[in-house]
Parts: sequence; C-alpha cells; structure tokens
Amino acid sequence: MSVRPVWTALARAAAIACAVVCAASAVPTRGLAAAPAVPVLMYHRVDTVLSAHDPITVGLTVMAPAFEAQLGFLQRHRFRSITLDDMWTGMVRHVSASGREIVLTFDDGYEDNYTVAFPLLRRYGFTGTFFVVTSTVGTPDHLTVAQIKEMAAAGMAFESHGQHHVDFSALPPSIARHELENSKRLIGGWAGDPVTFFAYPSGRYSESVERSLADLGYRGAVTEIPGFVSATSRPYELERVRVAHDDSLAEYARKLRLPAP
Repeated sequence: MSVRPVWTALARAAAIACAVVCAASAVPTRGLAAAPAVPVLMYHRVDTVLSAHDPITVGLTVMAPAFEAQLGFLQRHRFRSITLDDMWTGMVRHVSASGREIVLTFDDGYEDNYTVAFPLLRRYGFTGTFFVVTSTVGTPDHLTVAQIKEMAAAGMAFESHGQHHVDFSALPPSIARHELENSKRLIGGWAGDPVTFFAYPSGRYSESVERSLADLGYRGAVTEIPGFVSATSRPYELERVRVAHDDSLAEYARKLRLPAP
C-alpha cells in the first residue's frame, strides 16, 4: 500500500472521508522534505504592567518591552510573518520558502492583544494569528467584537480556541463538535474570514476531536508540543514554540535556532 504525504492528503480532505484524512501518513515526498521548517510562536498575554500574581499567568505574560525587542530581532533577521493558512497553502502546493517565514500566535483573546500587541505588530510590519474563546469575547480583560473587526480589517487573522476554555479531550464527542462548529461560525462572522485552524485549550486533544475538526472543515490544529512545523508534522498536531515571561533575547534566539544577539 502506498503512503501519501500528510499535507497532500489534507488538501483532499473535502473530497474524502475524514477517517482517511486522519489516517494519512506523515512521510513526506521529496519536494516537501526540502521545505524549511516554520516556527509557530505561542504567546498569550502581552502587557505593560504585570498585574497577575499566580505563577501560571505570570509565565504566560510577555512584557511589552520584551515583546518589542523580540519583534525587532525578527525584523533584523528578515523574518516574514505569515498566517497558518499561508503555511498550509505552501505545504500543500510545495511552494518553496525562504526559511525566514514565521507564524505569531496568541491564545485566549486577552484585551492586551489589542491594546499592546496589535500596535507593536503593526509598527514592525508583522501580522498575528489570534485564537479566541467565544464565551469570553466582550467580557472584562478580553477582546470585544469591535476590536476583533478592527484587527481583522488591518490584516490580523482570527481562529478558534473553542466556545469555552475546556479540556476538549474530556468532552463527549457531541459537545466537542458543538463547541468547534459554533465557535467557527461566530469567529468567522466577526472577523469576516473563514476559520480554518484550532488551538487546543491547554494543549489537550484526542483522536475523536481530530476527526471532528477534519469533518467540520478545519485544516489543522496547533498544540503545545515543542518544535517547528515541517512536512512531517501532522496537520491536527502542529508544533509550537512557547514564548515565556522570563525569556531573554538570547533564549528567544535559541528557541528560533539562531545565534544569540
């Protein structure tokens, strides 16, 4: 039995059963194997003041000066930010990459993504991909619909983080599907573009959730598995690089597999 590249199999997902999509091999073709791996960075909060006191939230908060220094580092090294859709298209169509593509993702939809991260991204000429939990939109300390629309109009991408920030691997399949379907519809309506990627809350997922994602037309999903996305990555188990509160610029460079500045 022949094996098919995982990204090529995914491109045919609309025409074949999702079970076949999920079973597709991760073995690349010669053309895909030559494509550079793409770092998908994982941020959460980007703020000017460290208001949190619990260690988990502190660890997820990158201070504005550090974030700006990171963007400056990417700019000096001539990185070009792309969306997950851009990355997916390049993998499927075997488009050669420069090796300086990067995806900047932000989980949970905090308000500081609009007030702090968004202006800095625009200043340095980068785009971001924001994973939103729909039940928190419009609540204190989170993005509003108006802010999502403004950011989307400026070229930022919005994808799903579910209706609620829950462990999807523990949900009954029908409830998980409901969350995936409704959040996809709502975010797509707010941002004005189809939602095609999902970020697993807390990085937890299951084969059942992967099947639902494929069935509902999601092209892929990002995890908290460390690493770069390459031709051997599984579309619904995409790797990311976590950016932490206490990362120095030297550590940031190391995570990107570059020499320290």
